[in-house]
Amino acid sequence: MTRDQFELLAPGGDLESIKSAIAAGADAIYCGLDRFNARNRAANLTLDNLNGVLELAHQHNCKIFLTLNVLILESEIPAIVRLLSQLNTTTIDGVIVQDLGLAYILKHHFPQLDVHASTQLNTHNEGQIQFLNQLTASRVNLSRELNINEIKHLAQFGKQHNVQMEVFVHGSYCIGFSGICYISSARNGASGNRGRCSQPCREQYETTKTGNSYPLNMKDNSAFGDLEALAEAGVYSLKVEGRIKKSHYVYTVVDNWRKQIDRLVGGKELSQDTTELYTVFNRDFSNAFLQGEYGKSMYIDNPRDHAVKHFSTIYQCQSVDDVQQVKKKLYDDKTAIIENVAKKTQDFDISGFANKSSLKGAIDVPSLPSIPTPPNREGAAQLAVLISSNEDCQLAQQDNIDVYYQMPMGLADEWQNLIALFDANPRLKPWFPAILIGDDYLAAQQFLAQVEPQLLITNNAGVGMLAKQLGLNWVAGPQMNTTNSYALKCLHEEFNASGAFISNELNMKQMRHIKRPQDMRSFYSIYHPNTLLTSRQCLFQQTEGCKKIKVNKGCLKRCNKRTSIINLKDNPYVIQKQRGSHNAIYSEHNVMNLDVLHDLPHLFTDIMIDLRDIQTETQVNADKIQIIKQFLALLASTSDEHIEQLKQAIQPTTNAQYRKGL
Repeated sequence: MTRDQFELLAPGGDLESIKSAIAAGADAIYCGLDRFNARNRAANLTLDNLNGVLELAHQHNCKIFLTLNVLILESEIPAIVRLLSQLNTTTIDGVIVQDLGLAYILKHHFPQLDVHASTQLNTHNEGQIQFLNQLTASRVNLSRELNINEIKHLAQFGKQHNVQMEVFVHGSYCIGFSGICYISSARNGASGNRGRCSQPCREQYETTKTGNSYPLNMKDNSAFGDLEALAEAGVYSLKVEGRIKKSHYVYTVVDNWRKQIDRLVGGKELSQDTTELYTVFNRDFSNAFLQGEYGKSMYIDNPRDHAVKHFSTIYQCQSVDDVQQVKKKLYDDKTAIIENVAKKTQDFDISGFANKSSLKGAIDVPSLPSIPTPPNREGAAQLAVLISSNEDCQLAQQDNIDVYYQMPMGLADEWQNLIALFDANPRLKPWFPAILIGDDYLAAQQFLAQVEPQLLITNNAGVGMLAKQLGLNWVAGPQMNTTNSYALKCLHEEFNASGAFISNELNMKQMRHIKRPQDMRSFYSIYHPNTLLTSRQCLFQQTEGCKKIKVNKGCLKRCNKRTSIINLKDNPYVIQKQRGSHNAIYSEHNVMNLDVLHDLPHLFTDIMIDLRDIQTETQVNADKIQIIKQFLALLASTSDEHIEQLKQAIQPTTNAQYRKGL
């Protein structure tokens, strides 16, 4: 085993953290500029000091990757193209992206910039790796929820396609799958997809039945003892989370991992000593996702630093004085680390070369070909209806609507039964979820090859890749987060997508100038229960209670539960686990956006309403056939009368996100 088999990738939230990471022996650092990156709360770099940072890092054989890992708005395209042109004149080692429009621009206009796929793209199956590889991604950051066997499978698949795997090995865990978490966005417009997550999952809730006040708060990730397994799995980049952590934290974690990697490469016994990792900020540690042990052991009912409690337990403190001694020792130890870091980085001065070549002067910016405006839609938009129960399949017999059936995330157990359902209802169309891991993704492949639906909607890019390979018409669903014309162009030209949903995170101004390719459909959901996050973790263990200590295979297939939690700062949230799918959190009230039909009458060719059986606090005072008729009447004529009828039939609802935008 050799050192070049691994990359130790460190966070650089500010200049001091970048210097600390270099001093600790990082092979690469990911850091953001003061815009277009997913850590708005970090200090970040400016264009003025980027060249200096590059020079310093490269002198120490350390690479710098720039995070451009947010969704890009239509109005920002000229600015991002200018920024890429500026980066093109530097020695930057790679850019990390989430937005498909940005990936398309990089592929076609800046092919010399190395592209890495962000964790925000939530990659967990082979199809997604192929999808991103087609957009020239040389590596992908895998979903944090994967276990070591799933990682190994994807790493081997990646090697065959020349794509490296990157895995988070230390730092915060998220309760929800990245990139499809909208809880912060829905709450106060601070979208995780724009680097502004306000972390409602770390906040206090009304104490639950199980006695928990922080029911969504997870311990931190530490795979310190799993290095050998990660090496055997074929993981290349070992990524430390923490761009809003202090520089002494970055130094300590990177230093410990550097030594651990060097031990492995040198054939020495690996360290089990986590003293220093526990000295700097932590919420206690867990490697349970990696071990596939999702359950109670991953939660901690305290979102703050666990260091004092950890060492108080280690030293068996019996009194307040004992705890004070622990606090004093921790303070002294941290002070010693801070002093050591200051000493090691005192000669790391970037002022000498920071302004050697300013990035802000005249620069050659390519002009992207303009996207023509498609002709206005003639007549009313097509109505699409989403259902989740077999009883509702009869709705597909109606002539003037498209009916989509929600496929389960646990598709491996259900796909053969679903073939029979689709055979019996030939006009039914499948709607694929955002999460399809391992055998569930393979089941999607088998299902599509046999059923060959006329049209499908998928929230998972891997299924989009399958559809392209099978020559099927497919639409990118709302959780694929399409926010600009170049994302539509990307989906259409690169993957033969027949259509795409425009993101529900956008407001009218952010949507109005988006253009679809002429022979592509544009979809928008105007009525739906608002899925705030989806979790591989069990959300009932800390809320309602569950006899099981950890999630097992039967949970996904059989569990069907509902409860609610109340955030002390604002609204309640609904937790619902549907049979066959992972746990999800929903807004208390469904979204109903009738304004968009008036504001942007020609933007969408297809309008969706979600009539799945998700129990929120919104009451529907009509049966599904009546609701469909009312929406059809509204699409034919957006009169005040039709709007009022729907508002009477479905209430209360919310439309806050549309007003706020991203």
